[in-house]
Amino acid sequence: MVNLSRMRLLIGYERRLQLRYQKKLASATKITTQLTGMPRGSGNHSQVETGAIELSEVEDAYREVITELQAMRTELEGMLQSLDNPDDIGIMRLRYITGRNPEEIYEEVNLSRRAMFYHLSGAERKLMQMYPDKVIR
Repeated sequence: MVNLSRMRLLIGYERRLQLRYQKKLASATKITTQLTGMPRGSGNHSQVETGAIELSEVEDAYREVITELQAMRTELEGMLQSLDNPDDIGIMRLRYITGRNPEEIYEEVNLSRRAMFYHLSGAERKLMQMYPDKVIR
C-alpha cells in the first residue's frame, strides 16, 4: 500500500536524518580518547563509545526510513504509468520518487506554485480513484 502522507513525512525525515548522520560522523571522527589514568565510574561511557552508539542509532533509523520509502516508491512507480498527463507524472516523480520538496519542484518545472499544486493534487486524486485499495492520501 502506498500512503502518500506517510511518504511525505518520511521524505522530510530522510533529509533530517542525513544531516544528523553527517553531523554525528563529523563529530565522531574528531573525538580522541583521553587517557587520564583516573578510574571511571560504572555506567559512564567515553566520548568515543557515546559517539559510536549515537552514530549507530542514526544509521539504523536511516536504514528503516529508506527501506520503507523504497518499498512505497517501487509500488508507486508502477502506478504512475497509468496517469495520462505527462506533467502529472513528472511532478509526482519529482515529489515522491526523487523526494523533492514543493519549492524545488515548481522552480524546476517552471510552473507557478498554484499550477504545480494543482497538478500534484490532481494526480494524487486520480491515483486514489484508479487504485482505491492501494493508494491512500
